[in-house]
Amino acid sequence: MSAPIESKDVVVVGAGVVGLAAALGFAHAAQKVVLVGPAARVFARSEAAPFDERIYALAPSSIELLTRLRVWPHVDAARMQAVARMRVFGDEGDELDFDAYGAAVERLATIGEEAELLRVLTAACDFAAGMERDAAPFVSMRLDDGLVRVELASGRTIRARLVVAADGAGSAVRAAAGISAEEHAYGQTAVVANLRTERAHDATAFQWFCDEGVVALLPLPDHGGEPAVSLVWSAPAELATKLLALDGDALARRVAARTGAILGNFAPLGIARGFPLRRLKVAHLVGPRLALVGDAAHVVHPLAGQGLNLGLADVSELLSVTAGREAFRDIGDAVTLRRYARQRAEPIGLMRMTTDGLARLFGIDDPLARRLRNGGMALVSQIGPLKRALIRQALG
Repeated sequence: MSAPIESKDVVVVGAGVVGLAAALGFAHAAQKVVLVGPAARVFARSEAAPFDERIYALAPSSIELLTRLRVWPHVDAARMQAVARMRVFGDEGDELDFDAYGAAVERLATIGEEAELLRVLTAACDFAAGMERDAAPFVSMRLDDGLVRVELASGRTIRARLVVAADGAGSAVRAAAGISAEEHAYGQTAVVANLRTERAHDATAFQWFCDEGVVALLPLPDHGGEPAVSLVWSAPAELATKLLALDGDALARRVAARTGAILGNFAPLGIARGFPLRRLKVAHLVGPRLALVGDAAHVVHPLAGQGLNLGLADVSELLSVTAGREAFRDIGDAVTLRRYARQRAEPIGLMRMTTDGLARLFGIDDPLARRLRNGGMALVSQIGPLKRALIRQALG
């Protein structure tokens, strides 16, 4: 005998940071929500525990969303680090310098761990009224008498007014809906590792554009009384393979050499990991009773550190347009979803164009290209309004 078909308002597929935020937001809006997908492992964190390898630079707009969801006050402040200044270097020594004071803001960004965000969001979802979780994998979906019918591997069937795909770049929901995605591999791998530093970072983020890729050092809270940073080295694949083959001490020395020992000597703080880089562009952000968010909707080069911020901005906009819909429209109405798609098209397109253009420009090993890009950095540094516009864009 088959299980009865259940009726819900929203099914969110994907239990990462973006999916958890979306599910929690809809639950706060008094919707009946099912969050589908296995829960991410959540670790008990302490000031002495090693940092998670996945580190994010949260824009003020992302923190605003997490505050509205009532989870930001529960984040462990000892594991968060404000960014007050950013120094960007070209491959011929030119430098761009951004600071919070000049932008008239408290901070440029906040550095935090994925594990800490997962911890607070998971706890909030566990206690949210009107929400339930189902770890069974998503199987299929189809329209059924004006609603959408979702099948799970457990045999469970749910009819919902809206499905939110937050299940990553290889989204099974997007594929089931027949929405095509164009992928482009950059031929680069992000080498990420946490490192102790000899000198204090002074709440400064550093980034180098050079012939070995893009190297970023993001400030972390002190660890065991010593300053620490998160390394994100977007390196050509061949170089990345060599970097990942080094032991922790050798990699630390290599990073110190590449960055001109700007923070003195480095020491490993955990293991290094590699993530192949690619761009993903979808044909449509929405379908019948379906909205894509996060990596299911877009993947951009990490050199601007905006991937998670884009995903949380998707969630914020989707919650806003569904909350502001006319009384006669239900939450998955096609007109409402098209509003979401229109609102997100420009920010996503602009970020994709910016990151892709910079990745290509700094990937050209040519003297003329080097002169153009370094000259551009010098020009931006001298034009105050342009610098402020770039900061506003980064702040989200």
